[in-house]
Amino acid sequence: MQKFKPVNNDQLFLLPPSIEDFIPPGHLSRIISEVVETIDVKEIEAKYSHLGQKSYHPHLLLKLLFYGYSIGIRSGRKIASACESDTAFMYLSSMYKPDFRTINDFRKDNIDFVHNAFMHIIQLCKELGMCKAGMLIIDSTKLKANASADRSKNKLQCEQWLERIDADIKNILDEAEQTDKEEDKKYGDTRGDELPKELRSKQKLKEKIKQALKQLNDEKGRINLTDYEAKFIKGNGKIDLNYSCQTAMSEDGIIVSAFTSNCSSDRTATIASVDTAEQVSQQTYTEVLADSGYASFDNYEELHNRNKVIYIPDQQLNDEAKKELNPYHRNHFIYNSEKDCFICPENKELPFYGSKNHKKNKQQSNVYRCNDCPSCDKQSLCCIKGNYRQIHIQKREFMRKEIRERLDSETGKNKYLTRMRIESVFGNIKHNLNYIHLYLKGLRKTTAEWQLICIGHNLKKLHKFKVA
Repeated sequence: MQKFKPVNNDQLFLLPPSIEDFIPPGHLSRIISEVVETIDVKEIEAKYSHLGQKSYHPHLLLKLLFYGYSIGIRSGRKIASACESDTAFMYLSSMYKPDFRTINDFRKDNIDFVHNAFMHIIQLCKELGMCKAGMLIIDSTKLKANASADRSKNKLQCEQWLERIDADIKNILDEAEQTDKEEDKKYGDTRGDELPKELRSKQKLKEKIKQALKQLNDEKGRINLTDYEAKFIKGNGKIDLNYSCQTAMSEDGIIVSAFTSNCSSDRTATIASVDTAEQVSQQTYTEVLADSGYASFDNYEELHNRNKVIYIPDQQLNDEAKKELNPYHRNHFIYNSEKDCFICPENKELPFYGSKNHKKNKQQSNVYRCNDCPSCDKQSLCCIKGNYRQIHIQKREFMRKEIRERLDSETGKNKYLTRMRIESVFGNIKHNLNYIHLYLKGLRKTTAEWQLICIGHNLKKLHKFKVA
């Protein structure tokens, strides 16, 4: 009696096999296939001609890209290889074996269509009861740009580099001329109309530097010759050439806004994230959650005017908690609305003194000053600058106070904890799927690449929802 099952790779199937037999009923690739079939691709189809070899259908290539990004494969070569060995890819490609150039060219030529697909999948999630309205969680993560920091130069460095290249080109031309003279003596007339390979590369680099200099208006500004729009941004504890991947997520984990930014500060993306999320999902969010990097009085005012419930702490919140240990901190001064003055801990009044415009941050504040400070025993403890204690109250201070009180409440604390859900999404994308850098260059293309990564996330959420 045999111990083991027989192995015979030459055995023929009794009936012709179907690729359907190799994919489990609830597999992710089946869900992706169903979803992609609902996407209108007439815009892409219009680019193809009836002449020549028949092309792969856009649905087929979209399925390969979406499934690849869902499982952490975005290289055209790896996807093409998987179409020959991975049953899920073979199922999605209908047993075709598209070349890696076909996959890469399709992605490159239809980079703007990615946003349409991103919107369509979110609308599909809505129809299935996902993508809840109400709460919007905003955050960002930094992904490394496809550029070397060594090729980032300021204006002076670019000019010096250009001078070195001009000198190198002159040396190459002089050397070529000398070689031609020697060959003419030795061999007679030659064509000599082809540029040396080294010279062609130098001239190409020279053109790149000239283009970079046109974009550099500031003497202190820096530009990267590989990716003009990549900037030095702090991420993962160090400063490098990164893109800030701005993301907004619904309460149930569906990413409804995804775009890249080259600004080091997140506060410039607060309103843009809300606008994009509402435009893409076609629904209104009443609560906005984000970390203190998205806080500013301008953002508070805009969200307040839109009747949003704000859960965004200001940058001074943690610092002031320590400073409040000082009994003469401004938070211990009590405001008297009837007299429009503050009462200090020594029971002295700080009446309204005037208004002040801050040119640097373009803010306006009311100034309250105590006139009794010179005769007070606590002047040295209370008056840090000058002989009179002043309190500056920004005219939009009431908004920050409301948000602090909301965050300090039990309900607010529990609500703000839900913001951490987006961190697990970033953790999965960066550490499990290994998306730690971007392949494409420029804001437009990196936005599309980040949206493809987020499409992969949303499709996996959709798959989990349908299987459940």
